[in-house]
Amino acid sequence: MLHGNKTYLLQDADGQIVDAHSISAGLDYPGIGPEHAWLRDQGRVTYVSVTDADALAAFQTVSRLEGIIPALEPSHALAEVIRRAPTLPSDHLLVVNMCGRGDKDIFTVAAALG
Repeated sequence: MLHGNKTYLLQDADGQIVDAHSISAGLDYPGIGPEHAWLRDQGRVTYVSVTDADALAAFQTVSRLEGIIPALEPSHALAEVIRRAPTLPSDHLLVVNMCGRGDKDIFTVAAALG
């Protein structure tokens, strides 16, 4: 239980909630919402983890190649697409929701990249 919500959480071996960290403020939370929990329980989704370094690399790649400055939240999804796409057939379609604007994250990205 966290904030009145029974859901999946980041926990230590004793069941205590572990602080989350992400370069993206929108992903810096130790739990998931009820719809994500339901989809997971139904076996309709699989969740993977992506490091801040992977997200920053995807942010740079998409900015350079597509001329789109993605927000850091979808940059995590883009990192997984970049990792997974080469293993898929060439006619396979991948859809990524590009929510938000990356210009709000420019200073965070600049600080992280030095």
